[in-house]
Amino acid sequence: MRILFAPGVVKEVAAVEVVPMDIGDGKIIGTQVNFTLIPSGDKVEYIYSQSIPIEESGQRAIDFVNSLYEKGFADFTTEPTEVL
Repeated sequence: MRILFAPGVVKEVAAVEVVPMDIGDGKIIGTQVNFTLIPSGDKVEYIYSQSIPIEESGQRAIDFVNSLYEKGFADFTTEPTEVL
């Protein structure tokens, strides 16, 4: 699958995982999206902006991943995220 991460930056990914960002003691502060790159196997992790409610960021992340798997490509540049 191919993802546009920034203007002119397209990368192949083998897997995408949406997880809650847990800072310990079960305290969830956001939604995290983890990408596994091809061919290196390196992981790239993003977190949704904390200005977006957790419920909304979780749904946005799930919708992004569903669209990616259905189409085989996606544009991540419009997602309000920060790299970890």
